[in-house]
Amino acid sequence: MEIRIDPRKVASSLMTIAIVLVVAHIAGAVSSHVFHREQVFGLVDTFDMNVENNVPTFFSAFILVTSAVLLTVITSQSAADRYAGHWKWLVIIFAFMAIDEDAALHELLIEPVRDLLPVAGPLYFAWVIPYGLAVLVIGVLYLRFVWSLTARTRGLFIGAGSLYLAGALGIESIGGWYFSLHGEIEDLPYSLLVATEEFLEMSGIILFIYALLDYLRDRLAGQPLRIFMART
Repeated sequence: MEIRIDPRKVASSLMTIAIVLVVAHIAGAVSSHVFHREQVFGLVDTFDMNVENNVPTFFSAFILVTSAVLLTVITSQSAADRYAGHWKWLVIIFAFMAIDEDAALHELLIEPVRDLLPVAGPLYFAWVIPYGLAVLVIGVLYLRFVWSLTARTRGLFIGAGSLYLAGALGIESIGGWYFSLHGEIEDLPYSLLVATEEFLEMSGIILFIYALLDYLRDRLAGQPLRIFMART
């Protein structure tokens, strides 16, 4: 059995799911904060993007794992490549991001950083400081790697990273400022900020998946991507 993979269709399908999840989150936020219906058969928490171990968290972890798997495939084909090490480290980075998304490891850094630094406002969620520094270091180390890619792949990588970081660090900082300013109350505006943050993160990863699939297709000289499944 042969399955052909169309990068555009894969990205469109994943984006449709992301949009549905955002709409479900917003609907739950309106139900909770406007109509004061905080449960609705448990659906509000099931789709709340500010709650761990639910449908949005699973989807975010899934697309990160998908990225790690695709990077592993590329790494296996790039053993002789000058930047083989960079591909390998990307596998590790995205595997860590998937674990972090599921287990919220970054939140464990909030209190230790607050103990060291007098953070407030946009830095209220203090984990953005060490993670932001890590992003800066990785960005510097990967400059030549990114520049070595074709113009199309380079643009897709930069676009994907920009979308993800706009949500993960940009909107997260705005949310931290709003959350601290309003006495740590999760109201409707804050829920909308969470939706924006998560949608940008999901969009960035989905664009990255598209970029990886597109890159693999180029490696196959334009031939369609195929998965062969043995018949039982």
